[in-house]
Amino acid sequence: MKLLQSLSSFRGAGMFHADSIGQGKKSDIRGMFSLRGKLFAGFIVFNLIMSPLLGVILYRAAITKFFDSFCENKLSIARILSTAINGDIHQRLAAPESIKIPEYRYYLDLISTVRKKEKDIRYIHTVNYNRADGKLYYAIDGNIPQYDTLWFETNELAFNCFIDKQSRMTVEYDGVLHTGTFDISSSIGRVRVGFSDKNGRRQILVNGVPMIVVMTEAPLSAATPAGTVSRTDYFKQGPVTVNGKSLTLSVSYTAGGMPSSWPGAEFIETREFLDKLKKLIDEKRDYVDRESVNNAYGKFYSAYSTIINRAGKGVGIILVVVSSREVDQYRRGILNAAIILFLAAFIVSLIVTVYLSRYFTAPLSKLMRGVSSLAEGDMNALVDIRSRDEFGGIAERFNEMAARLKDFSEEQQLLIKEIRELNEGLEKRVVERTLTIEEQSSELNRQIMMARRIQMSLLPSKMPETGNVSISFKYKPMMGVGGDFIDFNLQDDNLMLFICDVSGHGVPAAFLSAMVKMSLPSCYDAAGRTSLAVKRLHESLKGKMGGHFISAVFCHIDHQTGVMTCSSAGHPPLIIVRRDGSVEYGCSEGRIISENFPPNSTEAVTLLQTGDKLVLYTDGITEARNRDLVMYGEEKLDQIVRRHVHQSAAEMCESIYQSVLAHISGTSPEFEDDITLMVAEYTG
Repeated sequence: MKLLQSLSSFRGAGMFHADSIGQGKKSDIRGMFSLRGKLFAGFIVFNLIMSPLLGVILYRAAITKFFDSFCENKLSIARILSTAINGDIHQRLAAPESIKIPEYRYYLDLISTVRKKEKDIRYIHTVNYNRADGKLYYAIDGNIPQYDTLWFETNELAFNCFIDKQSRMTVEYDGVLHTGTFDISSSIGRVRVGFSDKNGRRQILVNGVPMIVVMTEAPLSAATPAGTVSRTDYFKQGPVTVNGKSLTLSVSYTAGGMPSSWPGAEFIETREFLDKLKKLIDEKRDYVDRESVNNAYGKFYSAYSTIINRAGKGVGIILVVVSSREVDQYRRGILNAAIILFLAAFIVSLIVTVYLSRYFTAPLSKLMRGVSSLAEGDMNALVDIRSRDEFGGIAERFNEMAARLKDFSEEQQLLIKEIRELNEGLEKRVVERTLTIEEQSSELNRQIMMARRIQMSLLPSKMPETGNVSISFKYKPMMGVGGDFIDFNLQDDNLMLFICDVSGHGVPAAFLSAMVKMSLPSCYDAAGRTSLAVKRLHESLKGKMGGHFISAVFCHIDHQTGVMTCSSAGHPPLIIVRRDGSVEYGCSEGRIISENFPPNSTEAVTLLQTGDKLVLYTDGITEARNRDLVMYGEEKLDQIVRRHVHQSAAEMCESIYQSVLAHISGTSPEFEDDITLMVAEYTG
């Protein structure tokens, strides 16, 4: 009734006066046509402004987001690889004979694998900085060509060439393969590279001058201004003149399937680029190019991460190189997509504008006529809009409004009563449910404490009685129970140490760690064959792990000789603290124990001297976080070990444990992961 009173007041004010309704119908219709024109014009102007603006914003946002992610990804790859490389070993990769060093093959496989998986990376290589002569030298080159390749290198211009599987002479420059004549813009001017087949010999020409004349194709050998290079005589150096400038030319041969550069080969690039690398190494700084860099091989974006030795000095750098064409091509693709999207959106919006201008104004005209009739007191006034959208809904509600006004108050009181009854029932159910949850929580806590007592009973109750090794350990589960586990076994003059970390937390992990305990006797029978112990543990748990996996370490110590044999299954590296204060890391190879893969652990053998200590731990130590979410980390663990190197096993164990507690102090009443630590000292 209030609505009717309001409408009546509108009528009394003259807004819907009966005398003006008839005269106003034509005016209303003209108003609708005027509104339609305004809507159409407004939509067109809006689209002409917003579509290009939105396209530009989306284009710039997409390019910025892509390039930031692109740079961060490449810098992360460079940092990960530089962290994985031991700087002291890297310095030793200074001559072709260095490929015999075991770590060289490991680092080469690592770098080449990363390069293969990252499709947009063109090169990954590392160089050493020899400060004595101020030069940079290749150490590890992850670019392994498929074919025999010749490398034509000067400080201003460089490219490589090979014969592809279609028997075509091919030159690679700026990340593009060329089989026909092309031009290069370099710091010494424009250079034309061409191809020739003269006197039955294939040639590569630089400004029309033969620079590479193929002598044999399989294996590839060629005559150059620096001399003839081949499989047996793979490097030549001499003068060459290009565009009137005298340059030092280096030509080298790489066999298919072998690294492009051997350790100790000089890293040849523009002077500016070499100075940049030396500065980064001296400053021990990581860097990524935000603009493409012109170097001897073309335009590239690179990420750089310094390789640091044990003394904390920059000794080399790793380069992750991407052709600028990859980035430019992506930018062009986004620009073309933005233009096409703008045109398509404008055409579609034009069609939608015509439709919407009609769609909005026609129902509004009918609704205005219905409101006018209702204002005159006609409660039987109906609006005929049969669409199923909001306009149809408004018309339907309008038609129902008059009939429902009378009953509205009664329905409202009934609704209030029903809500009150529902609230009373809901409060009762909430109280009942709360009591049930509290009872279940109490029972669960009781069961967890029982499980904790059972699990703690599985841990060694006393240290093995031996005069040659002293042992101390700390164990703190994240919850009442956990997945970490340690054990010792003494047989005659042999001591076996064991530590493991079951994935996950709580009761499932604790149950699996109990199964590990039951499996250990057969593992201990393996004696010094610790890799066999890992294999037996895997066989014992096969089919019982329920999707979990386990990292573990077996250490076998011969009391009489001090020989320690250990095998790891995906566990953090063992720390060996020598009596003289030096710290070594070992026993870090081997796949985790899971149902999906067979174990591949190897055996590492180390001779322990009197006073040497072993530190075994789980990742709950290094991954413990403080209130700022900063992890404790391997570096801090290394510092604590070195600081307390002369303490006894028990003292060192306590020092490390207290350091971890101090790091996470105030974060939460519980740990984020189980914490397990064991320190053993060989007393001879």
